[in-house]
Amino acid sequence: MSSLETGHYLNLAGMSPETEAEGPGRRIALWVQGCLRRCPGCCNPDMQPIREACMVETGDLIRVLERIRESHDVEGVTFIGGEPLLQAEGLADVAEWAHRAHLTVLVFTGYLYPNVLSRHLPGVERLLAATDLLVDGPFEQERYDERRAWIGSANQRLYRLTDAYPEGIEYSAPRRLEVRVSADDIIVNGWPYLFQDHKDPQADAL
Repeated sequence: MSSLETGHYLNLAGMSPETEAEGPGRRIALWVQGCLRRCPGCCNPDMQPIREACMVETGDLIRVLERIRESHDVEGVTFIGGEPLLQAEGLADVAEWAHRAHLTVLVFTGYLYPNVLSRHLPGVERLLAATDLLVDGPFEQERYDERRAWIGSANQRLYRLTDAYPEGIEYSAPRRLEVRVSADDIIVNGWPYLFQDHKDPQADAL
């Protein structure tokens, strides 16, 4: 069954058609609304509440993403939030389309990968089957990770679920902070800790 036939919906908090701060290479990023965790220092606290933000049917979203892929030189899509696994059914539609379009998929989750399937969240198996890179674990502010690009804290692990990227890909680029200014808004994504006087208390032990 194609994604255009499923009728799944996503509750999106935001989208970037082109970012280099949310995974390897140039990517499309989708932020979902809603997270059950309240990690201190979260970069997106406004995306934590379980509330309606922007509801979109996955078929309509995929048509938008197809146009973005045609006009932007992107290599993959990234799902972030919020908590992507709470919307795994809809994101699985998008991830399966991405693989058909020869794009890679990166998923961030606050859940631990070894425990994900035992939670029986709808659509998770499909989503993981179409995922190339998975970053797991809650953000721990006191363990801020300054060494790995696009990974927030030292407790979080990167799983290569396919061979799309080589081992150590998370060390291959510097951290980035992106600021996008429009007539209606100023959007910041990436790692604002870059501009704070912050030192990871674990750094000397690594």
